[in-house]
Amino acid sequence: MGTPTPHTHPILRTGWGWEGPVTKGGEEGRAEGRRGTPLVASSLHGSRLQPTWVLGIGGSSTWAMAEDRPQQPQLDMPLVLDHDLTRQMRLRVESLKQRGEKRQDGEKLLRPVESVYRLDFTQQQRLQFERWHVVLDKPGKVTITGTSQNWTPDLTNLMTRQLLDPTAIFWRKEDSDAMDWNEADALEFGERLSDLAKIRKVMYFLITFGEGVEPTNLKASVVFNQL
Repeated sequence: MGTPTPHTHPILRTGWGWEGPVTKGGEEGRAEGRRGTPLVASSLHGSRLQPTWVLGIGGSSTWAMAEDRPQQPQLDMPLVLDHDLTRQMRLRVESLKQRGEKRQDGEKLLRPVESVYRLDFTQQQRLQFERWHVVLDKPGKVTITGTSQNWTPDLTNLMTRQLLDPTAIFWRKEDSDAMDWNEADALEFGERLSDLAKIRKVMYFLITFGEGVEPTNLKASVVFNQL
């Protein structure tokens, strides 16, 4: 395969970059290479984007260069563990067990490996999803599920119909410092947050911890561009 010729059109969609060569293999054209840092973080040098390999959804690789352009201001907005709400939902489970009662039809009961997080949209401006920033300090997996729940002071119960699709799954393998994720679904989920930010001041998430990790091992945020 020859060396691709750079094009001078702007990058229309930023995502996660790959460092090193990207090759195709198999019937579905699965890309192979070493995952790098987010494209925006790894490719900005002053106000100019340098040529960077970009892996698009579906496994196609392209070579692109962006023109000189001003950087958009960004917000790195953390997902914060809601201790009180998590505790209340755990008490709900214990109460049902003690009284020998069943959950309501369609009610979502919090499992021991699940915790409630919140994202506060403090900047009620036009936001464009840029990337997830999720880090585990040890090998394991987390699944982030959005909810349409608006919890009121009386802590109304969460229903399964209020869980949003798709979910974002992030994991770190043994003997690796790199994070991997279900890229297409995570991007779709993130882009949906841009729309929800226009109408929600707070959004709640269920985060499921797997393979030995817990809330103390996780740092998670969503980076938005301010338009």
